[in-house]
Amino acid sequence: MQSWEPQFIAVHEGFKVLTLRYQAQDNLTPSGRPAPSDGNMCAWFSMCIFLPDALDGLPGLVDMIASQPADFLEKHLPEEKIDVREFRVPKFKLSFHGSVVAILKKLGLQSAFSDQADLSDMVEDDESGLPLVLNDVIHKAVIEVNEEGTVAAAVSIDEMLFGGCNFMRPPPPRVDFVADHPFAYLIMEETTGAVVFAGHVLDPSIES
Repeated sequence: MQSWEPQFIAVHEGFKVLTLRYQAQDNLTPSGRPAPSDGNMCAWFSMCIFLPDALDGLPGLVDMIASQPADFLEKHLPEEKIDVREFRVPKFKLSFHGSVVAILKKLGLQSAFSDQADLSDMVEDDESGLPLVLNDVIHKAVIEVNEEGTVAAAVSIDEMLFGGCNFMRPPPPRVDFVADHPFAYLIMEETTGAVVFAGHVLDPSIES
């Protein structure tokens, strides 16, 4: 992914954070988050990429995040878009799958996996006369970032007049965000702050 458009980026000592929203929405607040609708907050999912400044800085950054689980995200996520000078995020696709039976049983779903279960009414009758029971539940997740090409964006500068002299306010400095070394990422629901997926990319040069 490469772009020259302003991005949601926060710059901190030793690392930067990029937020990529999953979908556009019309009723946004000035910070880019969805506005409440009929008194209810909207769900808003984003991918957040944590990029250390140092090429070998990922372990230290992960330790920093883990040491402040309660409020680290709230304090470090970007609040507004800023202009970028060089912006590159590698194309990658990650997936995993596994059984969630143990988790479901821990949550209280026991009878569906027992010999006493009969879920025959959920499918067409195969005339076997045998009860239908649940043997396993497989969960699969896929995370993908695609190449979107290059987009040019114009930068506007306000011009003000003071005492007969032109005073041009300088634009804020542009920021580089080049994810060409190991970084961490997570997917979160921003209204509640719930993290639904977390992972890392150790070699961005390998297209997965």
